Amino acid sequence: MTDHPTYNAAPGIRAKFLALPKHGTGIGLHRMLFVTRSLPSPIWLNGLEALKVTGSKGKGSTSAMIAAILRQLGISTGLYTSPHLLKANERIRIGDRLISDGEMDASLEWMLALRDSYESRHSNDNFGAFEVLTGAALYHFFNQRPETIVCEAGIGGRYDSTRVIPGRITALTSVELEHTELLGNSAELIAYDKADLCPDGGTLVAGKLEDALLPRLRAYCALRSITFVEAAAEISELKYNSAMMQFKMSCAGIDYGTIETGLVGKHQARNAAVAIQAVWHWLQCSKREVEEQRFTRAVREAFKAVRWPGRFERIAEDPETIIDVGHTQLSLHAVAETVREMNSAKPIMLVTGVSYDKNVRGILDELLPIATEVICTRAYHKGSPVETVAALCEAIRRGIVWKSADTIEEAMDLAVSRAREQNMTVLVAGGLFLATEAFVHLSGGDPRLLQFF
Repeated sequence: MTDHPTYNAAPGIRAKFLALPKHGTGIGLHRMLFVTRSLPSPIWLNGLEALKVTGSKGKGSTSAMIAAILRQLGISTGLYTSPHLLKANERIRIGDRLISDGEMDASLEWMLALRDSYESRHSNDNFGAFEVLTGAALYHFFNQRPETIVCEAGIGGRYDSTRVIPGRITALTSVELEHTELLGNSAELIAYDKADLCPDGGTLVAGKLEDALLPRLRAYCALRSITFVEAAAEISELKYNSAMMQFKMSCAGIDYGTIETGLVGKHQARNAAVAIQAVWHWLQCSKREVEEQRFTRAVREAFKAVRWPGRFERIAEDPETIIDVGHTQLSLHAVAETVREMNSAKPIMLVTGVSYDKNVRGILDELLPIATEVICTRAYHKGSPVETVAALCEAIRRGIVWKSADTIEEAMDLAVSRAREQNMTVLVAGGLFLATEAFVHLSGGDPRLLQFF
């Protein structure tokens, strides 16, 4: 991870932005079209061939992989992702460079002025924070003019703010029951919602999905003249070396040889297949000729260099401390699977707490089987009561709770001390806010100062 300051915008701009509601009034696609049509010139956006990424988990990692491959091919690339971990600037970057505080100020100032103008004429039609930040990102990209941008959807696809961004290639990493109040109460409905991020006549590159879901999604895509691509890959000889993972991969008839990456876990190898296929189809769609040998070399170099903070990330060595920001049951299943794959002899000290608006029981069901001992705590932001988490842990696996701690600071201090005494690995998992706050505390910062929206 990087340093731990929050976004240091001019105070007035920051206060105005942070005061926005998370969601706008109803469905906001008309507001986002207003934003795109209000850019200083429509020429850049109208000619843009963006890549968009959606899914229940793996969106951020896959977006980072796609952007890394494009950069290795010499294509200037903007990247828009969410959520951020430590500072909002992480969401907007070109190449390896995050948007600066000054650039963020200018972009938000433009977007907030546009919002004020719109809402003065439509008093009951209000922008939400994600819409405003998406507009600010587009303004920044407009000023910098990268050749393409990679956009991670916020929620779903059908009504997501990023849907208005032109681009015929969309990646769908995974589907699980999440945000059911917005996306639908079945995997099928959620898959259809996410698939709608792809325009009619575009190409949808899908990762590993349930067998029963595949024919339904294929039919849905056929109705909209979308080319459906299943990013199947042969993955073998997967092994771990310190903080890196190696595996061999062949995908769509191309042998990529041995791939090395700091994004660890078999799920990341599957994400890699989605990223590779998305870029390959983007190149064809954009009529860019890239020789196969050059492409495979770019893939290997990109994955070796790519980093995506907070995804099974080793943040300390003494004791070994790993954080993961996953906050769905499927994400934490992948974390548990990775721990088993690594086959370490060290016992696991699990520091856990789950946001009150998440599937607390489902997440704990995934994590507790890999733990030797558990410290229950809560994040300052949206943390479930410690007593609730501890009681559920004991109901699932009696005797597993070693300690409960009211604050993340106390929990991490206890975990570090215990892990050193017992030669354990500390794993902080259960939610994005929990993992981020733990990192900030271990880095000497104050997790109470973090700003999430």
